Amino acid sequence: MAAAARSDAQWSELFLSAALEPHLWDAAIRAMAQATGSRHGQMIGFGPGGAAFNWISDVDPAIIVASGAIDQAAPDLNYRIAADLMQDRAGIVHEAHYDVARRSLRSDDYLDLCADFDIFDGCQTRLHSDRGGMIGLALLRAAEDGRTTQEQRDLFGQIAGHARAAVRLQQAIEQQGFALLTGAFEAMDRACWLVDAAGRVGGMTPAAQALLSAGPLRLRDGWLACARAEDSRALMRAVRCVIDPPARAAEPVMLTDEEGGVTLLVEAYPLPARPWALPFAPRGIIVARTGAPTDHHAQTLIRTFRLTPAEADIAVRLAAGQSRQQVAAARGVTAETLKVQLRSIYGKTGCGREAQLVRLVGLIAQ
Repeated sequence: MAAAARSDAQWSELFLSAALEPHLWDAAIRAMAQATGSRHGQMIGFGPGGAAFNWISDVDPAIIVASGAIDQAAPDLNYRIAADLMQDRAGIVHEAHYDVARRSLRSDDYLDLCADFDIFDGCQTRLHSDRGGMIGLALLRAAEDGRTTQEQRDLFGQIAGHARAAVRLQQAIEQQGFALLTGAFEAMDRACWLVDAAGRVGGMTPAAQALLSAGPLRLRDGWLACARAEDSRALMRAVRCVIDPPARAAEPVMLTDEEGGVTLLVEAYPLPARPWALPFAPRGIIVARTGAPTDHHAQTLIRTFRLTPAEADIAVRLAAGQSRQQVAAARGVTAETLKVQLRSIYGKTGCGREAQLVRLVGLIAQ
């Protein structure tokens, strides 16, 4: 077989070229499949929220749709994941490990998918792993291909070494995107964080760094988190919204204090996705709205809801992230007077609580 006769240097060139020109990954994993007598080659990435990407050579596109309906990262559904997590895991996991892992599945969903697309057998190895997830390389074999031989697994292991080097190279290249974007944001006075496909922060503006030091947000093992657990969960949902397909802007997250007052409004937006990108590139931008009230917002509230200028100013200040104490101090009123004014604002706008009012002003700003 011609592809199997490739030299080590040729395999190295093929995979390093894919790191430099990512659209070549398909050709690289296809060549790997052909060299090992396998129906398909696969490179797959898993993050905290499930499959981050799934590249399979010469495959019916329907398998991507079908596999997306299954939690592929669950070891009690996917015997390939279960085999990878076995104690004393081998460097190359193969059919003998799959046989053991299949005994403890709680559902036949993944087995049915493998039967439908004839991909029961094969072997796999890890190319990259950290707390945020894993990238794996695999052979998916049809019934007519048979189970892998030791010779085929040895060749797969040799090729995987070059794929691993290519992943490290592409990781270095993609992570440069954080430095470039962060440099472009240096002049911004907004607090912005850039996140990768796992949701981890890879870059931030000076205002964001300052907010981490003094505000309700913090970095916890690379992820944005809050003092209050419920706020952290809401923030993580927003981040997952912009990095998981189909990526879309998230609903604003309102961080609150112990009294339920809004202390900060956080918005999350996806960045344009690049084909054949690994999970290390910037995927989303998180923005904390802490700016001063604007005349435009106040005038809109006055016209639309017949708020008084004082009431409009209060609403915009709260939406801009000021606490009730800060608003009262800025306006020179007592906390009780502010409560009375808020009740009037709620009645005119139809809001039941401060979080709804902040969201309303945020919609006006969009």
